[in-house]
Amino acid sequence: MTDQFCDFLRIGGPVMLPLTLIGVVILTLGLYQVVWLAIWSFGSERYACAGAPRWARKAQEMARNRTGLAGLSLLESIELCLARMEDCLTRRVPTLRFLAQISTLLGFLGTVTGMVRVFNTVAQRGAASPADLAEGIYEALFTTVYGLVLALIAWGLSHVIETLARGHLRRLELTLIDHLDDEPAALPAAAPAAESPSTKLAHAVATAQGAATPSTAGPA
Repeated sequence: MTDQFCDFLRIGGPVMLPLTLIGVVILTLGLYQVVWLAIWSFGSERYACAGAPRWARKAQEMARNRTGLAGLSLLESIELCLARMEDCLTRRVPTLRFLAQISTLLGFLGTVTGMVRVFNTVAQRGAASPADLAEGIYEALFTTVYGLVLALIAWGLSHVIETLARGHLRRLELTLIDHLDDEPAALPAAAPAAESPSTKLAHAVATAQGAATPSTAGPA
């Protein structure tokens, strides 16, 4: 097994080792994030990144009590909690995208080193056999393919992470709407069928705030 791994690293030249290490990091970070996003719920502390459950609970508490953070309206406070929660859920995505770009560049670097090897062989021998030329070209093409495959995996994992995170956020928005609709007086007007959860949340918050505002009219 060790010999096969060493042969695999030798195929593409010197950039194969850093590419392989980047591939290990991509799979470790990406799969870990995908797995815990798939099994995580709002009340779970075990599989969550730091802060996500706290922001989810804070948003639900503000929706139930109809009170926002100091200096902010209820809608602004809830939007702040949702934004902070989204940052927690997708915090691996920038790293995965950076690694995707690095793996692509390293693959192209392997292409350049392979072609340099071909021309160096021709320069030293004056004439090179087709086998020597094919070896250098094979090295160039192999590293390019390897780097592009790693980049595709990284971009795919980042897309899955963002999709799962958006699903959690949509479910939280619907939960917040339910909290705001608890009292009959706070029921919002019927929204169009195509209205997004975010728009429904804004309507529900506005209606809840209007219902909670005491009348200021004086006696007739």
